[in-house]
Amino acid sequence: MEINMKNYDYLKNQVKFLGFGENLDNGIKDSIKAGGETFTLPHQTKFDQDEVSSTLHFSKSKESDLYFFNGFDLALKQPGKEVLTQSYFVGKENNYTLKERYNMLDSRAVFKELNKLQEVGEGDKKKLVASEQTYKSWKDLDFKQTDKYGNFLPKTMFWDHTKALEKYPIKELETPYDKIRLIASLEKGNLTKVTLIKDSEEIKATMIANPRQDRFDFYDAGNQRLEVKQTEKQQAQKQEQGTNLSVQKQGEATVVQLPTSQQDQNGGQVASQKNEHKAAEKADKNSRKRMKVS
Repeated sequence: MEINMKNYDYLKNQVKFLGFGENLDNGIKDSIKAGGETFTLPHQTKFDQDEVSSTLHFSKSKESDLYFFNGFDLALKQPGKEVLTQSYFVGKENNYTLKERYNMLDSRAVFKELNKLQEVGEGDKKKLVASEQTYKSWKDLDFKQTDKYGNFLPKTMFWDHTKALEKYPIKELETPYDKIRLIASLEKGNLTKVTLIKDSEEIKATMIANPRQDRFDFYDAGNQRLEVKQTEKQQAQKQEQGTNLSVQKQGEATVVQLPTSQQDQNGGQVASQKNEHKAAEKADKNSRKRMKVS
């Protein structure tokens, strides 16, 4: 059976750019040749020690020979933790990559420009479609709420992370190229490597964006929490050769032991720890109050 090559090329590129790579190309081609109304393809990958298994769902149009990539089910298996699952819809707009979906299921937030949705149609034919208007926001998953299918509900947040980032003593911010890469990595929800500056000393660390609390969280190589002092900018109205000079006070970093919960060490939360989340957050907040602001 001959296949629609344009349809095949579109599907394999869609799958590739959503982060599933090129290993599914033959599976897509063979499934289209088979001519079934629907087909599924499995996909497995690892992010560090985390195993991510996906099942991709495809269906044939009722009006033509075209096939569509409708969505995928994702399962996250982490050492010593309960398996988490989530299903995602795939459309023309507002898609997240596999890595971004993994980051969200691993309790981190992702920043993205999205198309606003609007209702069209009436009665049973009413549905939400993407408009040309866009907005930028952070999104993560609310592990305390699920829909009727058991999927964790998304939470939308608005936070000027680029402005907040300028207040931290991070070496990568000194170089435009490194700064762009740093911001892009944080926006994807990645646990991102950085170099902190303390009294002219460089400290290797990792950081994540925490838009729920309007801050960034830092960790050292041993997953110990680093409490990082934001820089304080003081404007010195000092006239020297006709120019105004701006003096910046350097920030500091202090190592603080993370909570004993392994999930808290990773800056995240899992469904099995829902009842512990508020207590851990409160303990963390009280610990911060007792520490010297750093």
